[in-house]
Amino acid sequence: MRLIRWLAGVGAALLALQASGGPSTAFVSPSTLSASLQATLPTMLTWTVRVQPVVTFAAPPTLTLTSPQGFVTTPDGQVLQVDPVALTVRVPSGGQASAAESFTLAPATIAAALHLGVGTLRLTRTFGVAPYAAVASVEISLGGSASGPLTLARVALHFEDRELLRVLGPGESAVAIAEISYSGGGTLNGLWEVASPPSTRGQPVFVPLGSASLDLEGGGITELTSPPLPSQLAGSYLVRFRVREPVVPFQGLVLQYAVEDDDAMAPPITVLSPEQHATLAAGTRFAWQPAPGAVAYRLEFYAADAAAGGRPPLSGQWVPSADNDAALSVLAQTHLEPGHAYRWRIVAISAESQVVGRSALYEIRTP
Repeated sequence: MRLIRWLAGVGAALLALQASGGPSTAFVSPSTLSASLQATLPTMLTWTVRVQPVVTFAAPPTLTLTSPQGFVTTPDGQVLQVDPVALTVRVPSGGQASAAESFTLAPATIAAALHLGVGTLRLTRTFGVAPYAAVASVEISLGGSASGPLTLARVALHFEDRELLRVLGPGESAVAIAEISYSGGGTLNGLWEVASPPSTRGQPVFVPLGSASLDLEGGGITELTSPPLPSQLAGSYLVRFRVREPVVPFQGLVLQYAVEDDDAMAPPITVLSPEQHATLAAGTRFAWQPAPGAVAYRLEFYAADAAAGGRPPLSGQWVPSADNDAALSVLAQTHLEPGHAYRWRIVAISAESQVVGRSALYEIRTP
């Protein structure tokens, strides 16, 4: 009879869990937030997971539940931002445990939501997997609506390949792109400016490169492209986009690029691997002797018939100066076609964006 009563109690407990939705529940504090393009400060969130007592042989005394990442979505489920921080809690049966994180809603996410006409977003995390999965959400109300005067939240600069640093050959052209997050509507007026050598060796002197004017409305993200950047002189250059209207409480990012010398007199860099005429493989590593004064290296790939100082590279990647070898990134490989021959080299860059080392061109073939 005791066994029957105990089994009946277990059955009642399981039925209660089914009625309540499962053995685990979660909640977050605070459960509501507000944000705008003008206020995206980090917010401390506390995620709490509670496990109901389960009297079964299969139930572990302590559960380790992990949320690998969080998702910021629109009310209809469109993902606008991924929160990459992993959170883990260890919860005893019949108890609860919490994990804290510092969360920031990106200005680009807010701008994208405003562009979609969305006034609220939801940050959701799932801890664990079935049958112990627990879900909690934060409701985020957005300010800075699509109506009202034009307000800029952020101006970020990059080159057309989305890099923040470029090395150009003599006479090679490039442009800079300003990515602007805004709310409201109105006219944006700005000025592209560039500082050329030799002023960049000391106090840089910026001169106008070209003006820009754009009518904006509805809130969102837009881009402006600079005029072609000067590259007549060898040395280090700086380029920036200065907003003249509306008034902004910040300065835009300054991009840096360098132009190589015509005579290519930079000290040679000795390449260690791969060998000449090698075939690119999953384990291929590009290695070289360090260059004095380098703060970064640029691994560059050219067409098979390219000459040193000729056409711009087809692909490449940056390598920190602490590393003298690297595997080719997936992104860099996407610019190389299978079954083709290419030439590659390594270029060393100094803190002043000067080329302080350069290897010869080596041939390599993609599989």
